[in-house]
Amino acid sequence: MRLLLCKNWFASPVISPLLYTRSLYSMANTTSFPIAPQAPPNWSFTPSDISGKTNEIINNSNNFYDSMSKVESPSVSNFVEPFMKFENELGPIINQLTFLQHVSSDKEIRDASVNSSMKLDELNIDLSLRHDIFLQFARVWQDVQSKADSVERETFKYVEKSYKDYIHSGLELDEGNRLKIKEIKKKISVNSINFSKNLGEQKEYITFTKEQLEGVPDSILTQFETIKSDKESDETLYKVTFKYPDIFPVMKLASSAQTRKQAFLADQNKVPENEAILLDTLKLRDELASLLGYDTYANYNLYDKMAKDSTTVMNFLNDLKDKLIPLGRKELQVLQDMKAEDVKKLNQGADPNYYIWDHRYYDNKYLLENFNVDLEKISEYFPLEATITGMLEIYETLFNLKFIETKDSQNKSVWHDDVKQIAVWNMDDPKSPNFVGWIYFDLHPRDGKYGHAANFGLSSSFMIDDTTRSYPVTALVCNFSKSTKDKPSLLKHNEIVTFFHELGHGIHDLVGQNKESRFNGPGSVPWDFVEAPSQMLEFWTWNKNELINLSSHYKTGEKIPESLINSLIKTKHVNGALFTLRQLHFGLFDMKVHTCKDLQNLSICNTWNQLRQDISLISNGGTLSKGYDSFGHIMSDSYSAGYYGYLWAEVFATDMYHTKFAKDPLNAKNGIQYRDIVLARGGLYDINDNLKEFLGREPSKDAFLKELGLQN
Repeated sequence: MRLLLCKNWFASPVISPLLYTRSLYSMANTTSFPIAPQAPPNWSFTPSDISGKTNEIINNSNNFYDSMSKVESPSVSNFVEPFMKFENELGPIINQLTFLQHVSSDKEIRDASVNSSMKLDELNIDLSLRHDIFLQFARVWQDVQSKADSVERETFKYVEKSYKDYIHSGLELDEGNRLKIKEIKKKISVNSINFSKNLGEQKEYITFTKEQLEGVPDSILTQFETIKSDKESDETLYKVTFKYPDIFPVMKLASSAQTRKQAFLADQNKVPENEAILLDTLKLRDELASLLGYDTYANYNLYDKMAKDSTTVMNFLNDLKDKLIPLGRKELQVLQDMKAEDVKKLNQGADPNYYIWDHRYYDNKYLLENFNVDLEKISEYFPLEATITGMLEIYETLFNLKFIETKDSQNKSVWHDDVKQIAVWNMDDPKSPNFVGWIYFDLHPRDGKYGHAANFGLSSSFMIDDTTRSYPVTALVCNFSKSTKDKPSLLKHNEIVTFFHELGHGIHDLVGQNKESRFNGPGSVPWDFVEAPSQMLEFWTWNKNELINLSSHYKTGEKIPESLINSLIKTKHVNGALFTLRQLHFGLFDMKVHTCKDLQNLSICNTWNQLRQDISLISNGGTLSKGYDSFGHIMSDSYSAGYYGYLWAEVFATDMYHTKFAKDPLNAKNGIQYRDIVLARGGLYDINDNLKEFLGREPSKDAFLKELGLQN
């Protein structure tokens, strides 16, 4: 997942014991590298610092806009270039201030960051709806169109996008409607921040006895906090939080269907206060779209995506659904039979029907019994530190980069002691490495931290002047289990996939080569393409040679046996139709609520549950759950009416991999071409043109359909 922090500031608004590890330094002599020309950001903020800098930004921004509104005869030199400079320089500090709410261990800092986000979002909305600035851009746009051939491409695209974003935001409407739009956008912004804050701050959990957790190995149980059931009892209860390292093992390994049901429903129903926020936001978005002349919010928010409109999206999603349901039914029948057989053998009185809370358990059991895939056993070969080293070596080979971790605490600048700080260098000229930027890895759960996996762009690359570049800074925020006194953090295979995915976003951030920050990084491309670079890199986590090279048993250092790897690889598409149908549930729910014109009578709970049962094919067991209260994507400006983009982007990801890398996954020539054509160009050129140049032809969906088992 890719999260944007900074918004466009004049346009529409837009995450171990040495015994078990190898050194991160893959180069024998890292001292030969020059000192990075740009220091990492300073993270020593206090709550008052955050408040003070926020107020300073607000004052400076208003003063700047006031001065720009008074420019007579606005031109590229006296109007556009100052705006580009202003946007470039302001982005990094804004991103720092608003990022801390997701990662700081200090609640006062998180609260100050949330307050900063609210103030800065309000400022952004005010600035993006200034009619006087719109009129200035309209004048410049009229001028640059008449002499397009003589205007630098980035400048021309900058003015064009700014002008069109203003139109999309309603700046051509009368003042009364513009004021309504401003009020609605501010309410939506506050809702989005509160929804995210509620998720980040939640400390909910469910407790089980050891008997109820039968099937969950002791190695997992030891990570749970324990409490006594009451003062008069010595019975030990295990606290299972809703962080991934806690809840997922219970869902996959607990042999008790009742335990799985309780765990599933508790997790799905967390953060109940978010329901009212979501419902209010849906109504506000519908009202906003109507004011702006769109029949639905989906069509409003799709205007700058590749798909363009909701009809195209719905046709894409429904076509996939219809093709996958027959395959999904076949896969589901096998799992249903497994549960029925279990009930017959083990408990004659138990319910033999297959429910949504059974799915992770029987999916895992099927892999173990039919492919000898023991995911816990496999994880022993992927201790976190060794896996990081191997992963970075793959990225180094592909993209001709070098990653150097800052080990000296005096040279580190991080927001938490767990965080890794890594300098990245371009090695196209090995004798003279060029600095690329900084990347952070924040990999373990803690109270108040963002609870999923995401990449946060903290500073996009831009040119300060003709010879000096401001280098990008980006952060991977994940939630992998921490090391214990008995063993290091061990990565499940799905966590390795996640790591590769999020680092794909990070690389996209790092290698941008355009002059203006607006055109660099994932945030510069259409949002239904943004996941493609990361999804493509997931393929390396299913390649035999790469997995073997990544592996190093946490006790012995031995490589993973080929038999285990072969078995794992055979499972790549096992129950794949059911997995994709689950993604379609999210995508179709997202489109349903953002195309509904009768929200007053929409039962969001019934819609969520009925769609899940109909699309994923798995029974809800007569229960209603509220997973939409933690469906963070739906509250994002970018992912709302945009979740379909995960599957849409996968078409391009699969095509790129099978065309350029399937036969030779570590082909550096192709990797550098991909780096320079697809990633480094960012959003300056049409993404279809970049893809056509890289692939040597028009993009095709054939590889995507083949991966899904829908085409030979």
